[in-house]
Amino acid sequence: MPTNVLIDTTKEYDENRIKYLLDLWEKIILSISNQVDHNKILIFLQKVWVIDINEEKKEVVIWAANDFLLSQIKKNLSKPLKEAIQQCYNSQFWVKFVVFTPFADWEHPLLTDLKKLLNITDSTSNKNKQNNVLETSLKEELSRYFWNLFDPKFRFDTFIAGSNNQFAFSAAKAVAQAPGTQNNPLFLYWNVGLGKTHLMQAIWNDIMENFPDKVVIYLPATKLIDELIQALRANKLPTLQKKFDQVDVLLVDDIQFLADKERTQEVFHDLFNDFYTKKKQVILSSDRPPRELTRIAPRLQSRFATWLVADIQAPDFETRIAILESKIQSKDVNIDFECLSLIAQYIKSNVRELEGALNILISRQQITNSEITENDVYSCLKTLGYYVEQTPWITNPNDTIRKGSKTSTKNFETLIEMLASYYDLAVADIKSESRKKPIAQARQMLMYLAREYFWWTYEQIWDYFKMNHATAMYATDKIEKALKNDSRLQHDYRVFSDWIQQ
Repeated sequence: MPTNVLIDTTKEYDENRIKYLLDLWEKIILSISNQVDHNKILIFLQKVWVIDINEEKKEVVIWAANDFLLSQIKKNLSKPLKEAIQQCYNSQFWVKFVVFTPFADWEHPLLTDLKKLLNITDSTSNKNKQNNVLETSLKEELSRYFWNLFDPKFRFDTFIAGSNNQFAFSAAKAVAQAPGTQNNPLFLYWNVGLGKTHLMQAIWNDIMENFPDKVVIYLPATKLIDELIQALRANKLPTLQKKFDQVDVLLVDDIQFLADKERTQEVFHDLFNDFYTKKKQVILSSDRPPRELTRIAPRLQSRFATWLVADIQAPDFETRIAILESKIQSKDVNIDFECLSLIAQYIKSNVRELEGALNILISRQQITNSEITENDVYSCLKTLGYYVEQTPWITNPNDTIRKGSKTSTKNFETLIEMLASYYDLAVADIKSESRKKPIAQARQMLMYLAREYFWWTYEQIWDYFKMNHATAMYATDKIEKALKNDSRLQHDYRVFSDWIQQ
């Protein structure tokens, strides 16, 4: 990493020192000009100079305006500069690079007119060459800067796709495979903790791997707002627009934060019109669908709604289990399936919390050097703020119901009788292995109630109904999903729930 230095140039440099450092820098420039193209020197060293000589450490200190410029100097001119210093000053000295941003805006007394020194003319050809290199440098600057914001572990092949996110996943993958031509623009929305970061970064990583020549940048909406505000205040909007001209794929996160910012929305609208016209890929994300962005200008809101819109819902039970299993596999640890099931039972709407719970358990396992138990899972869930009532596993079906802080004298066998009567079935039918739809649905409802109100584990359910673990999970999860949309089933559930809690 570059070293930041704070130097008061007006006080530390007298005329003799300025002349001495200027002379040395000019000699260094002339020396490297014998082996480096003059235009290259002009582009990278126009606002670079020697700011100090450290005799104790045997270093000639060269200043650069910012980290990107410094990285380019090191990449392109590090060796020539070192050789020139050893030739022009002392063979035992080395080059030392530093960064101090405030110098960038000053007409510093150490600034050398490289055009005059190297006799570079402003011919059209030279200007064109310089512009081409500057445009390339700008692309490199954007790519290099935004590269640091992305984590290579977030990839499509590590993203768990389920029924809750399959459409969004497929749309994102299509974008990455053909940016600017497939699903452009793309509008993604979801609640917090459902995999947004993973999916957005997977798009970026995939494009950068398959299209390394493209400039792909990711901006939180708040950062974009800051950039626009600064450009407007400094009257440098054209400069900002020129930067965006170099961008091929733009990902903007949390677009809802543009709400009520009319001037920013106006510039934003023009920016995205330009991207759309030039067939450049745009991906926006939000925490709500376009129609609910009520404080966004109508023309932007309507534009978003005409794009390909994909949402991510909370993962179902099977997907939550798959996510947890994928995480423990990547972390090379072993946690009992029943413990994973318990986590997935409680944490239903936040993938990030699923991983958080897993990390807590893994840390506990490593510290105690012992297997994770269901008691550990309960403790972990409480740590994360989930209200759980830890009870001994019910082995007697006559044990009373426990749900939250409420209790009931009704027992499980009584519930079976009530449920059989409600659906006009025999108790023996519900306990049987019959797959007839009315019987199967009644049995699934009973399993779901056993989980919800009697705190039965899947092991208890499969033991009681003489079925395998997967079938027990499928049955309870099927009812849970159906309850979201099936009004008749919702009515049945309320009947049983009210009866249990009377």
